Amino acid sequence: MDRNLDLDQIARTIDEIVRDIGLRFYDFEYNDISRTLRVYIDKEKGNVTIGDCQKTSKIISRELDERELLDFPYTLEVSSPGVERVLKKPEHFTWAVGNVVEIDTGNTKIRGYLRGTENNGVVVASGKDERIIPFASIKRANVVEE
Repeated sequence: MDRNLDLDQIARTIDEIVRDIGLRFYDFEYNDISRTLRVYIDKEKGNVTIGDCQKTSKIISRELDERELLDFPYTLEVSSPGVERVLKKPEHFTWAVGNVVEIDTGNTKIRGYLRGTENNGVVVASGKDERIIPFASIKRANVVEE
């Protein structure tokens, strides 16, 4: 990793900023080779607009620079996680309840309606079957268009 980046501190800072402007911090990625910080934002209701991304980008950039969390030239990209968003964290699954999801456990791919979340996993309905899939067994998951 380039320099001494504290990615946890960067994530906490971005989360605070995004919440303050009424959005949700969905996720982020940092590419050390290109020095690109990609931030994904979401709304509880409605779609993220270009204006939301522009406003968020300006505020994040200013705060990261003022706090010197990235003390070298970098590229900041702010966007929505997209319609077929990747689900990584428990809150991602909670936010996606009611959507069709595809979950890969490594052994099988399950496609169905995300009915809910539980402490250790998610409830997915497929056909007449409803099952709990433990978070620990999920290798990859995303929302899919119906």
